[in-house]
Amino acid sequence: MRIIIALLFCLFFSAAHSQKLGHLNSVAFIDTLAEAKVIADQIAAYEKSLTAQGEQMAAKFQQNVMAFQKQVQDGTMTAIQQQSKQTELETEQAALGNYQKSAQESLLKRRDELLKPLLDKINAALVALGKEENYLFIFDSSSGLLHFPAADNVSEKIAARISK
Repeated sequence: MRIIIALLFCLFFSAAHSQKLGHLNSVAFIDTLAEAKVIADQIAAYEKSLTAQGEQMAAKFQQNVMAFQKQVQDGTMTAIQQQSKQTELETEQAALGNYQKSAQESLLKRRDELLKPLLDKINAALVALGKEENYLFIFDSSSGLLHFPAADNVSEKIAARISK
């Protein structure tokens, strides 16, 4: 009976001991990839174009407001014309707000579109590494693992798989 218990204990201990855990700091890892730098440049250029268009709209709106204020001060507009112009300016201001919201959504969508292939590639490499090297778990240490041995870092292995 003692032999069976000892065998079960050895089996349990060896099974528990053979479970591999790994970690990857995904944020730091992605920052090291040349492909990520190209994507970041593309996102920055797209953001710059959206911002430039928004700034043009805002400048035009500001000019229209200043022209309206000058006409009101000079007394060259009737009350009906003032109301009409004020409604027009409110519509223009709403359009500017809508553009800003739309531009932000467009930027996020473009970022996701550009990053998806890279993230899919990293995920596929992680899954393949996990299966081939029998990792039970590979954690993302950028999300708050407090302690982990450096030897279990799979960054170099993933980088090698992605560069193939």
